[in-house]
Amino acid sequence: MSELMIEQYYTRLEKIIQYGGSRNESALRSAFEILINGYCESKNLLLINELEIKTPSGTTVIPDGTIKDALRLDWGYWESKDEYDDLNAEIKAKFAKGYPDSNILFEDSQRAVLFQGGAKVMDVSMRDAEKLDKIITRLLSYERPEIRTFREAIEQFKTDLPTILNTLRDQIAAESQRNPQFQNARDAFLTLCREAINPQVTPEDVREMMIQHILTEEIFLSVFNESQFHRENNIAGELQKVVNTFFTGTIRRNILASIENYYLVIKRTASNIVNHHEKQKFLKVLYENFYKIYNPKAADRLGVFYTPNEIVRFMIESTDHLLDKCFRKRLSDPGVHILDPATGTGTFVTELIEFIPKTQLPHKYKDEIHCNEVSILPYYIANLNIEFTYKQKMGQYAEFKNICFMDTLDHAAFSQKQYDVFSMTVENTERIKNQNNRDIFVIIGNPPYNANQMNENENNKNREYKEIDQRIKVTYIKQSTAQKTKLYDMYSRFLRWATDRLGDKNGIIAFVSNSSFIDARSYDDFREIVADEFNEIYIIDLKGNARTSGERRRREGGNIFSDKIKVGVAIYFGSLVSYGVV
Repeated sequence: MSELMIEQYYTRLEKIIQYGGSRNESALRSAFEILINGYCESKNLLLINELEIKTPSGTTVIPDGTIKDALRLDWGYWESKDEYDDLNAEIKAKFAKGYPDSNILFEDSQRAVLFQGGAKVMDVSMRDAEKLDKIITRLLSYERPEIRTFREAIEQFKTDLPTILNTLRDQIAAESQRNPQFQNARDAFLTLCREAINPQVTPEDVREMMIQHILTEEIFLSVFNESQFHRENNIAGELQKVVNTFFTGTIRRNILASIENYYLVIKRTASNIVNHHEKQKFLKVLYENFYKIYNPKAADRLGVFYTPNEIVRFMIESTDHLLDKCFRKRLSDPGVHILDPATGTGTFVTELIEFIPKTQLPHKYKDEIHCNEVSILPYYIANLNIEFTYKQKMGQYAEFKNICFMDTLDHAAFSQKQYDVFSMTVENTERIKNQNNRDIFVIIGNPPYNANQMNENENNKNREYKEIDQRIKVTYIKQSTAQKTKLYDMYSRFLRWATDRLGDKNGIIAFVSNSSFIDARSYDDFREIVADEFNEIYIIDLKGNARTSGERRRREGGNIFSDKIKVGVAIYFGSLVSYGVV
């Protein structure tokens, strides 16, 4: 029994009554919320306040708390009432409104009642610590049938996917030999990728993009069921042209038949998610899990994990504060162009959309928020998340035309870079040109951490970036003659790129990345140069370096990415002020 947590709950409850003089629900429920979250932590669950959920009849209800697991699935629910209420009558009224009875706890600080599978299974006095422990434990130990079905579908997907992948690869190999229409469409898309991403992209890379596109289309449509993304987005449209040359009718039905249940389970789960933030998180979890199954070796090496929303919001709010402090501007002001150079699934841009007032958002969204992504699946998800967030806030859909399918680090020359407009989609080319011609004021994001590796593309391992690496050599590594140093890590490259992108103009860079640069001996020159290049630098060392030991490891503590990565993490802000301009 968690005696300490329950004793702390009783103490907290008494203080609220003593100091506040109130016994109503809004005053007392915070104490029980803390208690439940304490229990949740040991089971890797999380209690989230007042999330909308859709009932079987199509209406929406909002329990006081929803318990989520790591897959963003609803594990259970909690509803708090006043002790002066008739709890039995309140329970009856909630069920009449459509509140779920699959696993829900009702309490009024005196009595707790638990329903599971539609039946009342416990009814206890909350002043009995042992019984209170048992009812909370039972709430958090119950696996709803829907969760069991979802997990079983994922396990079956793991079993079936290797066969499907081999079948698709064999099919594509056959089409490469016998289908001229396929060959032409594939070669056109390959040329696009070599221009936008990496000159070393191969036909095998395009094959894997096609497979990812084929296997995830149903997932996207299930989560964002009104999306026309695969048909309307310029890059997805080009890839779909290749797929349409062979993956139709009987071939499509036969190959995907064994994982149809996986798609149905996702669709059923997604249909009950009303809150658009939860939709985004659910989609990101699906992506992370899909990629671990699709390519576990690359997922382990690359760490397919994205920035926690709390960190993103902190960075956006801090950047807005620094803009005001240094330049008397705000993120929402006209003329403040914002760029996320490695957007992943679009978290920074969606949080920007939430942060910017509705009155200024249409202009910012249309002209002054920019982002890039080099990998096909995150690019897709970022598009979906950004457009869906805008629609939820503004009440109407608008295409987001400022995301580029490109490798940011290949565009070190910015507006001087020349393009073969016949080798890329005209729209993607124009987007890149438009971004490169803009005066960027804020560069914000989470650049890749791993040395000598790009985001998701295995074949980019040990890839060099000629222009950026030369800039690092003449700045961060002044005297070094070594061909390989840690200063060619991806986050060093992105900081070099971002600093050069701002150039001699005003601006702010805000990154979260590996924290090695703070005290590693190999970064001595780096620290000296960066200190010279910026007018002000703010660094928040979040620690979490799991590669340490002993007392140092104890001081480092846990990682903000829930220990999914092993390196320490830091948030840093740098401001460049062009004197005489402000």
